[in-house]
Amino acid sequence: MRGRLRGMLGLDAVVPVVLIAVAVLMTLDPTVFGVAISERDVVLGFFGFLGIDALVERTERLSRIERRVAELAGKLEHTAGAGEVLRQRSSFERMDVLTGRARRSVLIIGVNLEGALDALPALVALANAGGTVRLLAMDPDGTALGPSAVMSGVNPDVRRTKIIQNLELLHAELDTRLETEAIARVTVLVADQILPVGVVGLDESTNGGSLIVQHYLTATSAGAAPLMWLRAGADQPWYGRYLAQCEACMAGARSWSGTRA
Repeated sequence: MRGRLRGMLGLDAVVPVVLIAVAVLMTLDPTVFGVAISERDVVLGFFGFLGIDALVERTERLSRIERRVAELAGKLEHTAGAGEVLRQRSSFERMDVLTGRARRSVLIIGVNLEGALDALPALVALANAGGTVRLLAMDPDGTALGPSAVMSGVNPDVRRTKIIQNLELLHAELDTRLETEAIARVTVLVADQILPVGVVGLDESTNGGSLIVQHYLTATSAGAAPLMWLRAGADQPWYGRYLAQCEACMAGARSWSGTRA
């Protein structure tokens, strides 16, 4: 109610009234306290009123700009805490739900591709619908396996067995479920290197793509390591750098068709 009243009494509302009053006065020969007011006096007074109105309006505009600048400055001074950037695995939806959102491609990089097994139905559906799927695990026969297992505090033989088991299961399920023309759109690779990150990429090469990134930490389980969710449209240049990191990991990889041992 008060806001409406202030609006009615504002100068922008008063100006039309003054214009009408001036028009009336121009047709009369008014006097105030016995002093005759000429048309020239009325016009000069009206222009003076317009000047005051413009000054008040400019002052109000500058005041609004200053308030807006102060708000923006406050936002710029805000430093995001670690809890706003780093997330726990439990805060994300299940892998099959996440990958089910992809419309063009899915990229999964992980030590043993456990997440790819959890997302298998969604990956098969995407490939059969024309999308591409790229999967990368550590090479179970590579020289990097031992140092990687030591860094994670895992027995190298246990890690190797788990990788081979998951890869064989993925191959068997993909061969069974994929349509003939979809087989070429799915690649399962292994890399003989210590992977710096685990990644789930959704439509990763598009403007609407996203990357869920997890750094592997020494003597820390994957469930305890923090994750970041990066979006192509909002998190540059970091999105591009992590995507380049993914491509670098894929560049030295080979197709897996069974263990060499």
